[in-house]
This record gives sequence, structure tokens and C-alpha cells, in this order.
Amino acid sequence: MIKVIVVDDEQPARERLLSFLAEYDEIQVLGEASNGADAVGMANELKPDVLFLDIQMPRMDGFEVVRALTHDAIVVFTTAYDEYAIEAFNVHALDYLLKPFSKDRFRQSIDQLKKVLVDPDDYKDRTRSAVDSLSSAEDYLQRVSVRDKHVYAIIPVEEILCFKIVGGLVYIQTKEREFQTDTTLNQFEKRLDPRTFMRIHRNAIVNLEKILRLMPWGQGRLAVVLENSSSLQVSRERMKDFKIRMGLRV
Repeated sequence: MIKVIVVDDEQPARERLLSFLAEYDEIQVLGEASNGADAVGMANELKPDVLFLDIQMPRMDGFEVVRALTHDAIVVFTTAYDEYAIEAFNVHALDYLLKPFSKDRFRQSIDQLKKVLVDPDDYKDRTRSAVDSLSSAEDYLQRVSVRDKHVYAIIPVEEILCFKIVGGLVYIQTKEREFQTDTTLNQFEKRLDPRTFMRIHRNAIVNLEKILRLMPWGQGRLAVVLENSSSLQVSRERMKDFKIRMGLRV
């Protein structure tokens, strides 16, 4: 039997995955978890062969779960955000299922899983080595990958001027161009180095090192001018903290 644990913070997603798994007699579902912390405890205790693991979860994401495991399970990531694909394979995930995935796509993952389980030791050794390497690195983002037509663009974070919301969509701005992303500003804010990046507005995070000058914006407020000459307003709620960060009189 192939022992499995399903981890996803959204119940409909867990139920859909469980319904797919139920069609395989050789698969035994040991349990399901709705958050990363429970997933770590359950996996370390029950020792599944496979974790079907959502990436974007509150408090503890899928990558943090993998780093926290003491039991070496095979990992299949499931997520609605395709910009995590490269990082997923950096931790040697067996597969990456982009929601909503079909039964045919899921079957491909199961077929791949069966092949690996014939001799899983080599896979698990490579996975543990990759995770150890990630764990020893900075937890803050060093680069961001985004879909750019038919390829992934890799953007070093030091080249990013800002993250901003325009028309309800999130964009990453570099000096040369901007990229649309499905990742929210809140998600980026949690993973960016606060020594360099600051949320100056509910709709904007700026790289403080890319600010060229500040402009008055009326009623005692300010706007930042970035290296590409674009400007962003500092909200009233964040003005005091921003002034402190920029060495201005409060």
C-alpha cells in the first residue's frame, strides 16, 4: 500500500484530491491536515510514503513544511500559483500539480510516483540534500520567478523597484519593465527582507534602495520617486514609520 497524507487549507481542494485518490486501491490515506503545523506533526508521527502538499497556506507554507519534516516523504506539491514551480523543483518535489488539475494529469503523477517508490532511497537522499541547502540559506526571497509568455522570468529581488496593485492586479516593477503575478502583496511582504523592502501603502511595497527622491503629496504626505521615474504615494497610516526609515524628522 502507498500511504498518503493530504495537506491543504481549503476543504473543497482536499475533498477533490481525496476523491481522486479513492479511485486507487493501492493508496491508503492516513489523514488530512488543513495547515502546515498539523501537517508536520502528522507526517513525522504517521510516516507516510507521500505528502500531497499545498504550497500557499497561512502561517506555514508548503516549503516550510518540507524543511520542518524529520520523516523523509515523497512530496507532490499542489497549488493555484504557477510562479512557485521553479522553487518546488528546487526542493526536488516529485511533481507539481497546478490547480485545478484534471484526473488525467493526476494519473500521470501517480504513475510517476509508482516508479519512484520501486527504489525511493535515491530520490529521498536528493530531496533531503536540497532541503538542507535551502534551510541553510536566507529565509527571505533572493529571486522571484514569474510567468512571462511561455517561459519563467527569474528576477533577482535587488533589481525590483516595487510591488504594486493596479486595477486589482499585482505587478512587479523593475527599471526596464513590469511583470504581472498572482502572488498577493501580503504574501510578498512576509518573504521580503524588511531591511530593504517596506510596505508604504496597502497597494505598494517599495525597495528603499531604489528611491531617488521624495516629493510633497499634499496635507503633509509624501510620494517616492523610483529609479524609473515612476512615483508611489506613501499612505497617511504608514507615514511615520516611513519617515523614521528614511531618516526624516517625524
